[in-house]
Amino acid sequence: MLIISLTIIASLFYVLATSHVLSRLFHKQGPSQKLTIILSTVAILAHMLLLVNSVFRADGQDLSIVNVALLTCWVIVVSVTTVSLKFPATLLLPVVYGFAALLTLASLFIPHHILLQSININVGLVTHISLSLLAYCILIIATLYGVQFYFIDKRLKRKDLAIVHSHLPPLMVVERQLYQLLNLGTTLLTVALISGFVFLDGMFASEFIHKTILSLLAWIIFTVIAVGHVKQGWRGKPVVIGIMIAAFILTLAYFGSRFIQEVILNKF
Repeated sequence: MLIISLTIIASLFYVLATSHVLSRLFHKQGPSQKLTIILSTVAILAHMLLLVNSVFRADGQDLSIVNVALLTCWVIVVSVTTVSLKFPATLLLPVVYGFAALLTLASLFIPHHILLQSININVGLVTHISLSLLAYCILIIATLYGVQFYFIDKRLKRKDLAIVHSHLPPLMVVERQLYQLLNLGTTLLTVALISGFVFLDGMFASEFIHKTILSLLAWIIFTVIAVGHVKQGWRGKPVVIGIMIAAFILTLAYFGSRFIQEVILNKF
């Protein structure tokens, strides 16, 4: 009952925060930062309590894909909300809040599995998982910045006066933050992959090889784009599409097989 209550509270306040930001998306003064923070903070706290109660149970630790996704989503929401305190993130907030609302609500209907009865601390494994999760979150945020960049750039090329006088951030600021996040995320993903090869023995084992190959493919795309921007000045729509493709591949690497095993196959 507690989990259901926390889920409803988190989803409700994420929806309220989303609605508030969207209602003043193109307003010159933008959404009220105070109200946005209040609504999102309630949602974030409820989301955090939901995670704690979902993962740590009397009969073990539930590390199902649902809870891993909820944790990843929570980190992204906290990161984007924190960034919005200093830099305008009017387009990003409704995206992350809206997705968080859908994910928390969907978690009620997706089956969970208790995967571990106890947790054996392995420094190498914990390092690899932590770096991988952090890299993924940063690269997803970079992808969102890429979409924001494309949206603003497209509206400016159409000479849309509404966006000129809106509260949306300047295009060059968004672009600079996009490549800063891309470089940081790619660096962390590089270190995460290296840590995997150093500390883990089964990176190319049959049950993990698809994850390794997809992660390496995503890393190659992210790296080529990052280097191409620095060396050749790559920018614009092709770069954004490339980042989105790499982010999709990385998502498949992290969540694809577990989603099929735990959610789809579990129903049959």
